[in-house]
Amino acid sequence: MSSDVLEKRYRMLLRAYPADYRRERADELIDTLIGDEPTTRRRPSAREAASLVRGGLRVYGGGAAPRPTAVLFWQGIHLGALAVLALGVLIGLDDIVEAFQFGGLSDPLTVLRNQGIHEIVLIAALVALVAGRARTAAVLAVTAAVVPTVISQYLFLNGLPQWWAPVVAAPLIVLGLRRPADVPPAPRANAVLVTAGILALHLIPAGGLRMADAGPRIVVAVMVVAGIAAFLWVATADQRLLIAVVPTLLLGTLHQLDNSGLTGELLRRPDALPSLVVAVLMAVVAVVSTRQRQRTRA
Repeated sequence: MSSDVLEKRYRMLLRAYPADYRRERADELIDTLIGDEPTTRRRPSAREAASLVRGGLRVYGGGAAPRPTAVLFWQGIHLGALAVLALGVLIGLDDIVEAFQFGGLSDPLTVLRNQGIHEIVLIAALVALVAGRARTAAVLAVTAAVVPTVISQYLFLNGLPQWWAPVVAAPLIVLGLRRPADVPPAPRANAVLVTAGILALHLIPAGGLRMADAGPRIVVAVMVVAGIAAFLWVATADQRLLIAVVPTLLLGTLHQLDNSGLTGELLRRPDALPSLVVAVLMAVVAVVSTRQRQRTRA
């Protein structure tokens, strides 16, 4: 009876793997994990659970694909475009809320002209990309940079990150249209989760900086470090994240080129060139290590 409970819990952990992979190998993995000997265990060990989750992340990241480096590169580009658009939307919403808090209610048309139109088109581009309409998303990304700038140069003149978001995302989306036929697209649900993880990488330090004055700094520092460590734990298994995070950090660098000093933006932590350099180095390491594993497997 205990073996049935143990098998059920193993199968729950195997849901970390893609459905196709589970259909092909779940029974084989279960047999290996449980073995032939009778057991009184009712749950996997913590090490086994962590190993299975990381294994699922590696499969999602292309570790079991015939060409893992190609999966890493092309899906990483797609995820980077998604993350840039999502971060741009998030920053834009934050700025709109702040604009209304500081007098925007008395002149909502100005807020709509300066920020709202851009935000609406950017959201449409993000939705199109999530839905798999890459060509539509590319057109909308270009529109999000050009049309609102013609109507109002507020975002452009201030070099705000949400204006840079479609500028960075558009070439990534266009490049993604050239994805080889033997490289599958990133699974939609997985792409949304990866994007959420990248947003968390930006939000945790930004939230920590805002909380630093309200609570003990050491507690805030521990929370920030724990959040970044969790991201890196996932990213070292699903290395597409190391590719995808680069363009989001590029937003902070581009914003810094137009604005000196610290800002209260959500991108406050990555508002420095060193963070972009580190991100590029992580991406290079991801590609090199994946290629080395591919050669070893061959």
